[in-house]
Formats: sequence, C-alpha cells, structure tokens
Amino acid sequence: MKKSRIKLSLFSLILALFLFSLAILATGRNPISAYWAIITGSFGTLKDFLNVLAYMLPLIMTGLGASVAFQSGVFNIGGEGQVLVGGLASVIVGLLVPFPAPWGYLFAMMVGFLTGALWAILPTLLAGRNLTSLSVATIMMNSIAALLTEYIVKQFFQREGASNTETVVVNEGSILPRFFPSTQFNYGIFVAIICVIIVTWFLYKTPFGFSLRAMGNNPKAVQQAGVSIYKRTLATMFISGGLFALAGSIQCLAIYKRFVMGFSPGYGWDGITVATLAGNSPVGVLLSAFLFGMLRSASINMNLSDQVTTEMISVLQGLIVVLVASPVVWTVLDNIFYQIKVRVLLLFTKKKGVEAK
Repeated sequence: MKKSRIKLSLFSLILALFLFSLAILATGRNPISAYWAIITGSFGTLKDFLNVLAYMLPLIMTGLGASVAFQSGVFNIGGEGQVLVGGLASVIVGLLVPFPAPWGYLFAMMVGFLTGALWAILPTLLAGRNLTSLSVATIMMNSIAALLTEYIVKQFFQREGASNTETVVVNEGSILPRFFPSTQFNYGIFVAIICVIIVTWFLYKTPFGFSLRAMGNNPKAVQQAGVSIYKRTLATMFISGGLFALAGSIQCLAIYKRFVMGFSPGYGWDGITVATLAGNSPVGVLLSAFLFGMLRSASINMNLSDQVTTEMISVLQGLIVVLVASPVVWTVLDNIFYQIKVRVLLLFTKKKGVEAK
C-alpha cells in the first residue's frame, strides 16, 4: 500500500472517530465512556479478545475477495450472495459426504470455494463483454442467492421441527474445530492467513497478478498490449467469488455447524468496507478486519444500551467508508490548511519586518 493511501486511511479513521464523538454527544451520552466500553468489551478478558478474532475471520475472507476485485478494476458487489451459496454448498457436502476430519471440512470448504467462484462467474458470463453492467448484475445475484438457498434448504434439507430455515448438523468430520469450546475462535484463522499470503504473492509476485493490477489501473493500455480484458475479468470474479464463499463456509462449518438462513449479518457488504479502509491491500485487510471485528464484537457481546446502540456502531463504520472513499474531502481540507499556513507565514514575516525597522 502506498504511503499516501495509508495516510488517507489513518486520517479518515481519525476524522470518523471525531465525527462519531459529536454524534454521541448529540444523543446526550459521553463519547469517552462509549469508547472505553468498546475497548473493555473487546479486550476485557481473553474470551472477549478471542471472540474479536472470531468475528474478524469472515471479514478477512470477504475483505480479500473485495480487494482482489477492486485492484483489478472489477466491481464485484455480489459478495453477500457468494457468501450464502458458499456456506450452503459446504454444508451440503458436510451432510452427504462422511469424510473424517480434516478431510471432511477441507473438502467441504473446497467445494464452497468453487461454488462461490462459479456463482460469481455466472453474472459475468450473462453480462458478456459489456462489463459496464457487471456491478448491477452482481447486485441482483444477491437476492437470487438468498431466495435460492432458502428454497433448497426448505425443499431438501430442512431440519424437522425447526422454526427457522435451517439444516441438520453436518457430519462430525466436516465440523471446523474451535480452539476453545467457550469461544467462537476456530481453525478458520489458518485458512484466512494462508489466503492472505497466497493473494499477496499472487497479486504482487506473479505476471498474471501484475496484469490484473495493471487492468485496474489502466484497462485501455492493457487492452492495447493484447491482453484480453474479458478473460482477466472472468479470472478475477472466479478468485473473488471463491474468497467471499469461504467466509460463508467457515461460519457455517465452525460456528453454526449447519446452514441457518440469515447467518450472515452482511459479511459481503462489510468486506467492501474492510477492503476500502485497507486500500485494497491484502495485508492491510488483516488490520482493517481486526478493527471491524472489534466493533462487531462490542456491538454484539456487550450491553451498550446505556452507551452506544448497535445502530451507532454502524454509523461509525459508514463514516469510515465515506471518508476513505472520498479523497476530495482531504483535497479540500489540504487546500484549507495550506491557505492557513500561507497566511500565518505572511503575518509572521510582516511582523518580523516591522520589528526590524
């Protein structure tokens, strides 16, 4: 990540926290107490910290999926649907294929990755070479994925007597183990770290990865060099969709041990937020996902009713995204600071000139 991008993300985070404090003050609450509640709720005990890491896991995967797409100049806005189909595909494998661990959950996650990848390719094929409509096509696939997964579960895998749309528990060998039974922190952390390493190597150390980043920076130049933009877009969507889907696989196999309709509170959309704050850097996604995992842990596990509601945490996330995605704001502020600096220097110079006389 370039230094300018790092500065943009840091300044945006600081300004977002300042604006968030003003919003808390407007509701009649103490922002310092609110921030302290978030910190203690995330790091107060070892269990709290491990749960932060657990909430961070799906955000790493979706953040990676979004960063691969955005670095390639492809707007994959269908991450939420890819999370759902990846989770359901892994659970179906876990129900039907009685492999022992670790082969059971490894095979289930591999199928989940491929299903999400193929689901992401589908709107790309439908859009054809008119890639300007791809973002709209991927958004529409989110609704289709939600309805399709609900239909499949209700029609073929619905747990008898369940009030919700959910399957039965997968086979023992397909359950992704947790480190401690009392927390949600699980072996998905190994999958996440391996994916960060592979994606970083792929994008920055391979010719194909370089062509994807070049396509994101200057697609016309890449096309004039004889590189097929359409084929590169298909490859990007395949990788991005698979990474999004792995988030669903990890959550379903480790946390719920089944598919539960509504298990994703918006991991696909949060991944876009994570990638944006990270400047689309795979390594930066780790730090960004940790921040949002901390906020999610605080909003879910803590009783913040007297400090900050869950909706207010969403406001903070929204402020961060808006400011990171709006470099014009910083251009304006930079110009203002520059004008102030020039005026101060002029006043200081005039004052020294008068004193010299």
